[in-house]
Amino acid sequence: MNDRLSKCATLFWVFFSISAVALGGGLTMLPIMSREFVEKRNWMTDNDMVDTVAVMQSMPGIISINMAVLIGYRISGVLGAVVSVLGVVCPPTIIILAIAMFMKTLSGSKTLDHIFLGVRAAVSAMILLSAIKMGKQIIKGKVAAAIAIAGFFAMVVFNVNAILLVIVSALIGLAIAYLPLCLRKSSGEEGK
Repeated sequence: MNDRLSKCATLFWVFFSISAVALGGGLTMLPIMSREFVEKRNWMTDNDMVDTVAVMQSMPGIISINMAVLIGYRISGVLGAVVSVLGVVCPPTIIILAIAMFMKTLSGSKTLDHIFLGVRAAVSAMILLSAIKMGKQIIKGKVAAAIAIAGFFAMVVFNVNAILLVIVSALIGLAIAYLPLCLRKSSGEEGK
């Protein structure tokens, strides 16, 4: 029981500290969470982390909370999920309350505009790092690389809806997996 409580305390603190500094949402949290839970604590494998991210992104709702629920539950059950969500929610709540109190003073500040410009650049770098790390783990083989590159260009150049892209990519994956089976089956029946 002490091990479980210790894990829950760690979950709360890790999610609290990540949420306090990871401006930009759940995707900016991925490199830090991967380092904490996979590399540092060995609570998850790289494949577990990739699977968790895939499930988390397919769920409706806020990415950071979905991530907290899934990782917290994987590591320490329902209590882990609850304390992880509390850890994610507390810093933004505190920050929003503080900003609301000083909103009139801060609005229109050139200094604040420059701070947010720097923060946006850092957030972009963290999201790119997450994409590169996950891409190295997920994209294995020429077909997966071709689908990833085609999907990237479809979104960037042709502004294809991400949901449509996911559906089409899933169908392509199914076709690639089952087409050889269907061909073998039909050629086997013709040979009889």
